[in-house]
Amino acid sequence: MQKRLSEEHKKLQDVLSRGGHSATARMTEDGMIVDLVYQGHGRAVPELAEALATEVQELTRILSAHEREILETHLLTEVAGTLQELIDTAERQVHAMNTELEQRPTSTGMKLRLMWRPSRKAPSGLAQARARLRQSADAWAAEDRAAVGEFLQAQIARAQAENATGSWLEVLTTALDYRAWHEFGIERHQHGAWVPATGPASGGERVLAVSVPLFAAASAHYATAAPHAPRLVTLDEAFAGVDDDSRAKCLGLLHAFDLDVVMTSEREWACYPQVPGIAIAQLSRVDDIDAVLVTRWQWDGAERAQAPEPDRRMATVPAPAHSPAAPEPTPTENPAPDQDALWA
Repeated sequence: MQKRLSEEHKKLQDVLSRGGHSATARMTEDGMIVDLVYQGHGRAVPELAEALATEVQELTRILSAHEREILETHLLTEVAGTLQELIDTAERQVHAMNTELEQRPTSTGMKLRLMWRPSRKAPSGLAQARARLRQSADAWAAEDRAAVGEFLQAQIARAQAENATGSWLEVLTTALDYRAWHEFGIERHQHGAWVPATGPASGGERVLAVSVPLFAAASAHYATAAPHAPRLVTLDEAFAGVDDDSRAKCLGLLHAFDLDVVMTSEREWACYPQVPGIAIAQLSRVDDIDAVLVTRWQWDGAERAQAPEPDRRMATVPAPAHSPAAPEPTPTENPAPDQDALWA
């Protein structure tokens, strides 16, 4: 018990000393008595608890007033404007993708479209806030400002409750992440109406319903990349069970999304008018022979032609000038070939 009393007194002393206060202990016949000095005055423990509760309440009120001031002067102008721009950009991207999808129905006439909508876990009041965020902040009335401010403040309060020990940067990053408020969906046009693409469909249609949204997501992900950065997607038998007409339209969709594709396939050479250019490496092997024949082709959007083999000769590296005793390298007639990367 004495050890525990000593530890608790040490904790109390450490906490109070950070604010310039003190806690001293003295032993009496009846036990240990702790003398507290808080804000220059001696206080009993119940008095200290009451003073701390009052101070916490006052600081909370002041912080709430500061938060509201920050919301009105900063969040409702710069942050709200940024949210407006980001949401508008996302909606334009979805519209552009749907325009491309509209031009590429499958051979069976199936059409797909992307939907960017409030998620099932979206915060309450998002629909009204989105309607106001579509307008310029300069055109807001007083009630619009109050409604958007209350919405943003509610998100900050919720993020604070979920991460009580987080920094302000972490709290605001979570609270204002508009992506968490939305979700993507894919719909299929059937019998004159748009229905969820998760319904009954053929194997090829299911493949397209899964692949097309992923292509659109990759294109959106690369939207912020540098102009000449590679925009790679890799596909492994991506169009199994899909007819040739739909394959051609999907590969044309990859071109429309400005994606660089690396793919493997048992039969797909991607030589369609919708594809402006592609390099092909055809691999052939025979049982019981430990070798693979690589035949290279090129498609330029109109004609397929056999491509030349790469130069496999190894460069001769001269000996360093400071090492005259180094032996001269002898080039070999048949050097070991480098490993080939198969790029399509």
